[in-house]
Amino acid sequence: MSDEPDLNFDIDALFEHLTGNLDQNLEEVQEWTFSFRSSDFAILEQVGQELEDEFLVHLQESVEEIDEEGDSSLGDPMLILAQQAALSRDEVKAIAARMQQLADQHSLIYEGVECYEPIDEEEIFGWLEPEDAGWRLRHMTDCGLEENEELPWTFLVVTPSLEATSSTTTALDAAGYDDRDDYDEPDEDGNYGTCIFISGRNNEPELMTTAEKITKIAQKNGGRLAGIQFYTREDLIELFGDAEETE
Repeated sequence: MSDEPDLNFDIDALFEHLTGNLDQNLEEVQEWTFSFRSSDFAILEQVGQELEDEFLVHLQESVEEIDEEGDSSLGDPMLILAQQAALSRDEVKAIAARMQQLADQHSLIYEGVECYEPIDEEEIFGWLEPEDAGWRLRHMTDCGLEENEELPWTFLVVTPSLEATSSTTTALDAAGYDDRDDYDEPDEDGNYGTCIFISGRNNEPELMTTAEKITKIAQKNGGRLAGIQFYTREDLIELFGDAEETE
């Protein structure tokens, strides 16, 4: 039996870990999540509805579980209640006690509390490095997005000239990446942009493979992959405004 404290239930140990090992400033707003499991999805949904005025509610109809041998299977549904706040140790203990009582009342399995540094809006909406995009997918999954659920992928490629843009887009067309917006006006750094839109899904290996292919095409033609996001074309226009496309 391990002598290590269970950080999902030992609030004192959790606070010491967050401040001592992770250097999180718990006087600032953090994202606190409290999780439940049950074979009865309807009960989880009911509890979520009862608490939706106090917490952000994330429901997962099934959760992928991986055993010690690496085999995966689908586990029971999960309810995650999230709250962004600067909570004291005693406040977290009080909420955790309330969650345990709630679990006992509804015959749920309470899986404890976790704490994350919140992602600011710039980090959410800005272009992501491939590694960060993979992390974002894992965060989406933790928050309830099903594995392999449909999800738009957008890749931003930048090139130093219109000539490089032309050769890059020709290569992208040949590789089947023809759903794009190609911009003929340079940004403040003098680079030209191409946004590639792909009907993707919540699958990190597939996302990384696609990123590698686009990176190779861009580099071969003098450009680079500047970032990844999970936008539709409409999302992109709403966030950053429209731009004139090349003919």
